[in-house]
Amino acid sequence: MSSITYSTLDSGYDFFITDKWNKKHHYKIFTFPLGIQQLSEAVEVDKSGSPLNSIQVLTDVTTDVEKAELLLKAKIKRWINRRHLKVIHGKQEIISDVVRGTLGWTNDLSDTSFNTVFEIDSKRITVENLIELLDPYGGFNFKLQLYDPSDEVD
Repeated sequence: MSSITYSTLDSGYDFFITDKWNKKHHYKIFTFPLGIQQLSEAVEVDKSGSPLNSIQVLTDVTTDVEKAELLLKAKIKRWINRRHLKVIHGKQEIISDVVRGTLGWTNDLSDTSFNTVFEIDSKRITVENLIELLDPYGGFNFKLQLYDPSDEVD
């Protein structure tokens, strides 16, 4: 049995969007079949073309690709127009009750002891940075909820 491998970075088309803070974002978008469904994926890339993060939408395989990609672009717009962190007195601080982001992996251990990193507001946040962000909230209760990449994070 053979398998087909799809690469959004290699096969995707360029999509540029500006957030409400006037920051320009560059994504590669590609839609491909995934069993009885289809996955529309947007990979944000930096100026060198390296991947930063990924946003996905899973639809029925009979859904028109253009419609699926419009859903994906709407999800991108919601994602980039949220802010959870702000620099206050020279220090990054949480400014909302809910913090959304993605879990990632890195081989760059220059500023962290962990391979796990977070992406919040299009910024790389190390485990150590996250602990610093949470430090003022000692004694608070919290809820950690993980989502599939294709699910909407409200």
